[in-house]
Formats: sequence, C-alpha cells, structure tokens
Amino acid sequence: MRSNVKRISGLAVIAALTLAACGGDDGGSTTTEAPSTEAPSTEAPSTEAPAAEGWTVDTSACVDPDAATAPIEGTIKIGSAMPLSGGIAATAFAPVKDGYEAYIQYANENKLLGDVKIEVQIEDDQYNKDLTPTAVEKLLDDGANLFSAIIGTPNNLAVRDLLNEECYPQLLALSGSPAFGQAADYPWTTGLLVSYVAEAKAYAALIAERFPDGAKVAVFTVNNEFGQVYADAFKEVAPDFNITIVDEQTIEATDNAPPVAQVNSIASNAPDAVLAVPLGAGCASFLSEVANAKAANAGWTPDLYLTSTCSSSLILSIAGPAADGLFTSTNLVDLNDPETQKEPAVAEYIAYMTGLGKADIIPTAGAGWHAAEMTVKILQQAQASASGLTRASIIEATRNFDQAGSLNRPGITLKMSGLEDPYMAESMQVVQYDADTMRFTAIGDLITQFES
Repeated sequence: MRSNVKRISGLAVIAALTLAACGGDDGGSTTTEAPSTEAPSTEAPSTEAPAAEGWTVDTSACVDPDAATAPIEGTIKIGSAMPLSGGIAATAFAPVKDGYEAYIQYANENKLLGDVKIEVQIEDDQYNKDLTPTAVEKLLDDGANLFSAIIGTPNNLAVRDLLNEECYPQLLALSGSPAFGQAADYPWTTGLLVSYVAEAKAYAALIAERFPDGAKVAVFTVNNEFGQVYADAFKEVAPDFNITIVDEQTIEATDNAPPVAQVNSIASNAPDAVLAVPLGAGCASFLSEVANAKAANAGWTPDLYLTSTCSSSLILSIAGPAADGLFTSTNLVDLNDPETQKEPAVAEYIAYMTGLGKADIIPTAGAGWHAAEMTVKILQQAQASASGLTRASIIEATRNFDQAGSLNRPGITLKMSGLEDPYMAESMQVVQYDADTMRFTAIGDLITQFES
C-alpha cells in the first residue's frame, strides 16, 4: 500500500485535462488481462534466479520505511507511462506497450514468479512530461509496487524526485540520459539504454574512421532534454576526433511538420555527415527531407547517423529508400534477419506475438518484450533473496545484476554493481540499415567498453 503522506498539488485538475485530451477513459490506460495464448512448444523457461547480493539500499529516508521493506505477496503490480496517443505514439512507442504486456502475460502463463501473479498497468502520457506525474500518481493510487520502462528522458525526470522520495523502484527507464546514472543521489532510479554520451562518442569515432582527414558534421536534434544531452555529448568530443560542427538545428518534440527549413540549412553547409536525434515518425520525416535536399544539391551524399531511438525497421520503412545506408546502434538482435529468426528465443518471441495477432509490430514490440523480460528477471532475483519480494529487495536486485535478455545480441551484457556501476547496458553494436531488405548489418566489433 502507498503511504498516507499527501502532497499539495493540482493533480486533480491535470487529471481531468488529461482525460479530456485522451478522449475520456478510452485508451488512457491499459491493464494486461488478455486471453491466454498458448506458448510455443519449447522447453519451459527457468524460474530460478540468483539472489541479490552486495549493495543494499538505505530505507531510513523513505517517506514510509516500513512500506519499502514490507513483503509483496500474491500479486505484484508494475506501473508505467508511455505515449499511447499523440503524434509519435503509433510508429514509435505504442508497439512497445504491446511487447511489454505480451511478455508479462507469457511470464504469468509460465509462472516465472511461481504463485505470484504479475500485473502491469500502463498510462498514456502522450510523451508530455507534464502529464507523466499525473499518470504516476494514478498508478500509485491504484496500488503500483514499482515502475518500469517509462519512456522518455523528460518524462522519467519529471517523476524521479517523487519516486525516490517515496522509495518506489523506477526501473529500466527507457532513456540513455546520464541523469539516470546518478545512483548516489537517486538510488531508486535506473536506466536500461546505453548512455547517450557513450553512443554519441561511438558515432564520433566511426565518423573519424570514415573521414580520416577530418569531417564537417551537422547536428539535428529534438529540442528537449533528450536531444540536448545527445548534442552536448557529441559537441564535447568532436574536437578529439577532428570533427567540425558546421550547423545545429532543432525541432520541437510536438512538431509534426517536416523539418524543411532545418534540413535546407544543413544542406547549405554541405556537411560530410549528419548526426540526427529525432523521435518516432520524426526519424522518417527527417530522412525524407534529407532525400529531397540531396536531390536538390547534386553531389551532396552525407553519411547519416541516427540515434538508437530510430533503430526500428517499422519506423525506417516509412522513409523507404531515404533510410538506406544510415548508421544507428542497438544491443538487440535484428528481428527481420531470417537467420536470427531461427534462434530458439527469437522464434519463441515471434510465435508468441503472432499468436496474439501482433505479427505486424514484431520488430518494434521487441523493445517492450525485452524491457519486460529484464524486469521479470530482476523480480525473480529479488524473490530469491533473503528478504523475498519487497520494494527494497527489487532495487537491490537491480543494482546487483548481471544477466542478458533473450533478444540481446550475442556478447551483450546487462550489468550493475551497486552505485559504482550505475548503467545497466554495458555494450552496444553500431549497425547500418539496408532499405531493400529492412535489415541491419553490424559495423565493426561489438563495443563493450566505453566511458558513459
């Protein structure tokens, strides 16, 4: 149960506005109550997990210390906030919800937590950081024990103080912002993605390799905390790689118009490469405008580097040939690769999603399946600890973690070691996209060591 401590806020008013914006109750939240779907005939997954050992959390500063260490029995409830409506939802993030809910259903069918049932409730925040606190407050009032896979840097930042104050695990934030590596100050918050700083450095290194005599680079970012972190990281390391920034352009996260003026400005500077940090359909819109600019500027054929948030064949397929040859990064397998599809874990995922009638979103939904799987692995580890399932043991299991997911690329590690190693993703793979096959080809070796 949530603490009875109350804070003065305008949440009731905001909640009313949120419902109005979402069209009432329809589509505002989802709870996994889908009909049972028979899993493929494979060996049953193991329910065993190592107990969490090592770092322990201090609950003395919690609003309600006793609640933070109270046993969770019978049912454990996961809360999350994701963009389920709005301009970037359909192509980018709505399928993440489907994949997440599918894995939770799979986990319950296979009793991965034994007799403990897992419920997940996902609220729609439209990728609006002002709505995320409303969503989280509702989830807390509905009995959420922990939060997992909230999407977006600004959105996770909007609830980080609240969840740390009340000592609710904020697990696997779907962001690579360094803000979610501040373990000493925010021990109850962890990220899932590779640090955007590390990713930006990896792109800078590849650009230097492809342009050994130096490169002119333009930067295009969404104008929020996500884009700013990325741009700042890249600009900081650019001189070390003989990179000159020749143009910087931004677009608002809520702006669905094609970035014509921004791309025309970039093209006028004729950079050798463009680092782009858009979101959702904005990835495809940016690529289409670059294709138009290339056609209008004969001989301009820049390398394109897009953030890992664009590394979905579902998103890139919208751009068609305009996406061909771009570089991005991931730590998940290519779900469109026929050889990868033969792997038992991947085949099981595909069969399960197909059985749910969701075959059309398999590539993008994989991110949600992965996040849910890692959450369940954490819960298994907490359950195996001396304390059993509690909010405190869940965050302790997260920060004493060393496992990989079934959809991770071979060699990828997901590891945390107390407060000294605050990033879950320890490795990444730069890939190049082929628009004809809608597949990604690995470029260079797996990057397993980097400063984040």
